[in-house]
Amino acid sequence: MFYEIKLKTEKEKENGEIKEVAEHFITDVELFAEAECKGLDLYNNNCDVFSIIRSKIKEIVNDKEEDKPFFKATVTDTFTDEDGNEKENKYFILVCAKDIPEANKIMEDYLRQGFDMKIDGIVKTKILDVI
Repeated sequence: MFYEIKLKTEKEKENGEIKEVAEHFITDVELFAEAECKGLDLYNNNCDVFSIIRSKIKEIVNDKEEDKPFFKATVTDTFTDEDGNEKENKYFILVCAKDIPEANKIMEDYLRQGFDMKIDGIVKTKILDVI
């Protein structure tokens, strides 16, 4: 299960000024406590973990590349239930790309592997990395 972690830490700006910044990460652990530990370990306990939520992201398609952000793709799986009604399930997938067109291409290639789903939307996230 993925958890999204938000933490506050102090960073030094280019002009030498110290500023408190909020950062957003995602991690694959079983418990909230494990997610909090991973967040604290990231900055050797010199941060404040202020939010941990269960993520709706079901999968991460590729690894983080430097200077490329994460995008969240919404994909839908359409099926017919036992009563003959058409239903949709939405899934959220994280993909690392330089921009939306590249994220779209990566997702199209991913879905060609036999998944009968369509891309519903892609948005840039504030997630910095997978920890």
